[in-house]
Parts: sequence; structure tokens; C-alpha cells
Amino acid sequence: MKQFLKTDLILALCTGVFMPGIMSETKATEGGQTNWASGVQTIYPALTPAPGQTLWQDYFVVNPNGAYSSTNRKSAVPGFRATAIANAARLFHSWNSQFMGATISSSAILALNSLTLRAGGQGGTAFGANWLYLAPLYLSWHTPKLHVYLGEGAFLPIGSFSKTDPVSESTHVFGFNQEAALTWTPTKRFDVSAEGELQINAKNGATDYKSGNVINIDFGANYMIMPALPQLRLGLNGFVTSQFTNDVQNGRRVGDGNRLAKYALGPQLIWFFRPPYAVALKWQHEMGVQNSTRGDRYWLQFQIPL
Repeated sequence: MKQFLKTDLILALCTGVFMPGIMSETKATEGGQTNWASGVQTIYPALTPAPGQTLWQDYFVVNPNGAYSSTNRKSAVPGFRATAIANAARLFHSWNSQFMGATISSSAILALNSLTLRAGGQGGTAFGANWLYLAPLYLSWHTPKLHVYLGEGAFLPIGSFSKTDPVSESTHVFGFNQEAALTWTPTKRFDVSAEGELQINAKNGATDYKSGNVINIDFGANYMIMPALPQLRLGLNGFVTSQFTNDVQNGRRVGDGNRLAKYALGPQLIWFFRPPYAVALKWQHEMGVQNSTRGDRYWLQFQIPL
């Protein structure tokens, strides 16, 4: 347990909103989705593999959505129902070198998704690759109780996209992501973490649509409720997502800017096997939603060394 907390990381399904290509008559949903998956980094985000170690981290999420919310109405799309099921596999490696006292790490993530949409009398399904997330440089600093993590990465869309189909596999949007995380373990029984992400989106060349840039904060806190069972931790997790620039299409602002906003809360459970093996379950209920899908996220995460 102690070794795991010092050297390892469980990430959640690092990235993507997993309904990338949903299109409605208002075309508002393109701005309501991001590559980075809000709520992914709620479990020890600032912990990295030990130098020379490689981890396989896997993130599986089911995301049923019963509404598409807007700033003006509770549901902007009549009869909206959408379900996304996604899985991302991550290779995460720390190198046997340091820079300014920091551990140097790199990672790559491949995301696959299955999407089903019914809205406004239309619908469709899609299955396939969404994006490849490459993060060549992470820097992390570690003390016995405090861990700090900085990194950057790029989303490369690799799945198919159609501007006429109601659902597509990929967002068809290149994106850049800046990450900063902190994990604090003041006692052996309690820990708290937070990670912030700055998401910069490129233009979708197929639709001439540029989604606004987004700030997201994931957070989580865990407690060992039974010292006789140190493998088990229960906690609270969630996220806050806010878009701070307008969506633009064909050189003009989309509506009132179509800015995405939402937050979520829910429980999480972590079970530590022999370090660095671990598995986690978590649920996030979305609230305060504007210009995006509204529903729940159910996560299964695990990691194993390679």
C-alpha cells in the first residue's frame, strides 16, 4: 500500500468526452463536447510510475444521458437519449533520469467508443477509435506526503467523422491539453487530490466549427475506514468544467457563445491488491449543466505493471 501511494497512479479514462460527433438541428452539441473526459483524474493524479517502471492503466466508462441542456431551457433537443460506452488503454512510463529534481515520464492513450443517439426523430450508432493522446513529457516531484505533477499532451483524432451522419466515432478535432495536479497524503488513512486541465481546441475542418477553450478541475478524497482492511478505501469524487471562450463557426459566434458548463459529484471505491495492482469503481452525477449532455458516469479503472 505504501509503495503504491508513493509511485503509482490510477487514472480514469483519460480523455475524451465520449459522445464526440452528436449533431442536432442547432449543431450545438459540437461545442458541448470536449476531448478530455471530465472526472477522469480523481484518484491520485499526481502519482507516477517509479523510475524505469511501465504501467498499463485501463479506464472503462458508461455514460447514459437523458437530456441535452442549454442556457435557456432544461432540454434543448426534444426526445434526447444518448449512451456512450468507452474504453481507453494507457501506457505510462517513467524514465531513469531526472530534470531539476523531477521524475520524467511519458504516456500514450488510445480511446475507443460505442455511441448511440436518439434525438428529434433522428438517431444513429457508431463504434470505433476516437483519438490517440500523446503526452511525451510529464514532470513530477515527490515527498513522503506531497506529490506535484505537471504535463502536456495532444489529442490526435483517428476515428472516422461525417458532418452529415447523426453520430461519428471521432470529434475530428485536434486539441492541446495542459495538466497540473496535486496529491496530499497527510496520514496513512486519508488522502486528497485535485487536477486542473486547460484544453485548447483546434478548428474542425469538416464543419468550420471551433469549439471554445475549457478549464476542468477533477477532485477526489479517500479514507481508509477499517485499519484491519487497509486494501479498501472509500471516497468522494467529482469535477467542475467551464468553457471560457465562445464557439465560432464560419467566423461568427455561435448563438450566445454556446459555452459548456457542468459539475458532478459521487462516491468512489478503491481496492489495492499487491502494489502496484489496483482497481477502482466510481459514479458521478452531473448537475448545473449548460450547453452539453446531462446524465451519469459509471467508471471502472485498473492498473497492472508490464
